[in-house]
Amino acid sequence: MNQNICTVAVVVPVYNSEDTISDCIDSIRNQTHAALQIIVVDDGSTDGSGGICDEKASADSRVIVIHQQNQGRTAARYAGVAVANCHWLTFVDSDDTLPLDAIHHLVAVANDATDIVLGNGFSLLDEKRSVIPLDEFRHLAVRAEGTIGVPWGSLYRRGLLTHHLFDLPRSIMMGEDYIFWLRLVFSTQKNVHVVYENVYNKGQDHTSNNFVWTADYAELIQEYRHKAIPADKLEEYEADMLSDRVANLFSVITWCKRQRWASSKFLNDILADSNRLAMPLNAKQRLMLWMPSLHLRRFCAKMAVFFKR
Repeated sequence: MNQNICTVAVVVPVYNSEDTISDCIDSIRNQTHAALQIIVVDDGSTDGSGGICDEKASADSRVIVIHQQNQGRTAARYAGVAVANCHWLTFVDSDDTLPLDAIHHLVAVANDATDIVLGNGFSLLDEKRSVIPLDEFRHLAVRAEGTIGVPWGSLYRRGLLTHHLFDLPRSIMMGEDYIFWLRLVFSTQKNVHVVYENVYNKGQDHTSNNFVWTADYAELIQEYRHKAIPADKLEEYEADMLSDRVANLFSVITWCKRQRWASSKFLNDILADSNRLAMPLNAKQRLMLWMPSLHLRRFCAKMAVFFKR
């Protein structure tokens, strides 16, 4: 594909990232695929981030900086999308960087037969395939397999990224990327192309480190999940939805005391659907639910992660 024709817009939402934003932008500027539009959205930073972004724009005409009042990461991403005028678009978080050939690898497989190029395909637990049929990929997306469920590290056709994909209240600050992906995969009819290269260097994830899941929040995510899937397809994806709901449940029970979730609608609905779909919780999951101590549940969760390594 001609690099001069297939240009890529890279959208970087920024909030108080003065320690990392310089390296982030430079890693994009230095890409071997040079036909880029780099849109940096300063989302009301109160540190020196905005000034650093302006300096980068002064040094490189490809860098466009948008300064706005703080509206949250999802709104910042869409602010960048709204001004992008390239055929393809990708996202980079402000505390992350791109390997030198990242955009090159993504663009190399982008063509008229796809709207989505999934980067880091090696995170999927199957054999390497250059193309995943859309119907199968939708099931993977609902289950949030691998790097599906995060906006970074993949390439999207610009026309697919409508306001609908980003239309979430600011209160949705964890799981919003998952809803983005669900809306995305049900907005295209084209198969997904996959790259099996390292196309993204992930920095420290501050959002997930500081976020506390609750049963009410998990129930809210379930409501958005349900609405993101067309009504006539919900039955087909019930098992996949239940799989991710159970994952959310165990995020809840390792953060919250038992009285905050034991009688919750979120848990009761999961138990009812597990029975209805003949997908019972396994012995370890049932044991975790039985444990009365929050500290014990957290310890067991950490051990489970440890033994998977």
